[in-house]
Amino acid sequence: MALGLESDHLAKQLAAAIGGDKNPLYKQLARLSGLPGTRPNLPFAERFGDVVAAQGKSADAFIIELANLDANIAPGDTAWEFLPVCGVYALAARAAKDDKAYKKNLVRLHTLADDPRFRVRDAVVATLVRLGTVRQVQLLDDVQPWMDGYHHAAAVILAIAHEPFLHAVDRYESIEARLEEAFMLLENAPRAAARYPGHKHLVDAMSNTPRILAARFGVPVFDQLVKWTRTKDPDLRAIIEANLTGTRLVGRYRSEIERVKAALAKTAPPVRNPDHNFGPHRSRGKKR
Repeated sequence: MALGLESDHLAKQLAAAIGGDKNPLYKQLARLSGLPGTRPNLPFAERFGDVVAAQGKSADAFIIELANLDANIAPGDTAWEFLPVCGVYALAARAAKDDKAYKKNLVRLHTLADDPRFRVRDAVVATLVRLGTVRQVQLLDDVQPWMDGYHHAAAVILAIAHEPFLHAVDRYESIEARLEEAFMLLENAPRAAARYPGHKHLVDAMSNTPRILAARFGVPVFDQLVKWTRTKDPDLRAIIEANLTGTRLVGRYRSEIERVKAALAKTAPPVRNPDHNFGPHRSRGKKR
């Protein structure tokens, strides 16, 4: 049960934690976290998750409790935030190896994708990438229920763009469905949603992932971007434009990019009063 760091000591603490005495292990995980700081010790979190998952069903209750430590017990931007991050990795490790744990833990990861702590959300994205390399198209189908929430959908869209997951999938249809659902979620969002952190999270994800997919799948991605030009929402049209940049992409798919730009121009909403359309100008009114 080697953990790579102080393995014998940690192995004993892990065995004690599974048995119910969790505090010594929790304190040790906090010490090894790399937090507070800019780089949490994610390689250790992944190894730890594998070791815990190797214990099988006997560790499930401990894994679930660890992953669900809330912000009162494991506040963000502290070393204690590392504990639920380790729990997320352990949930994914169990889901990768055990078919019965897979379905249950995917539901648990769905809940954690909306966690207020960004490192926990980032851990969910990383573990979706791992599950995607194992479950491939099955995972893309199984995360369909995630596409009705902003943070949840963003986690899926971000995971798809990571190379290990992306290259494990050999057909675009399932990816296309998830992208379409994410775009529809934004298109149907109420105005107030623009203030939600989750909405911004999804906008950022959708502003980058399609162009990464275009480098892998080519024309079908541009077909989907052309389809999206139907929208009149300026923010969504900006998402489409953001996916038409990148030196390598332009070099390979210049004609496709021009096709999307032409569709954007054709569907651009008319100027309300063309006679007074002088372009952007600086306001000369008093500033508060």
